[in-house]
Amino acid sequence: MNHLYLFAFANLCICLAIAFISLCRLNAMKNALFRVRLEYAGYLAAAAAFGLQPMYGRWPWWESIALSGALLLGLLASGRAWAGDITPAVATDHAPLGES
Repeated sequence: MNHLYLFAFANLCICLAIAFISLCRLNAMKNALFRVRLEYAGYLAAAAAFGLQPMYGRWPWWESIALSGALLLGLLASGRAWAGDITPAVATDHAPLGES
């Protein structure tokens, strides 16, 4: 049973980091597209539900750590685009159809 607590704690820590990054990016969005705001709100809600899953009888295992770790890695990798709490240009307007 001790290993289940370790997995739950590791998963909670990763999910807290995901929730923190998502909340910070949601706070930085002033004129972002609705679908971008919805994406980060989904990340926040999923991290809260996934991090607290032992409270409703579901214990995380390697797959849970891998999935939440991959999402955290993706959020960290896109951190340069969000530097200075400025929403990236691709998140604020539709992409151009082409340049002539």
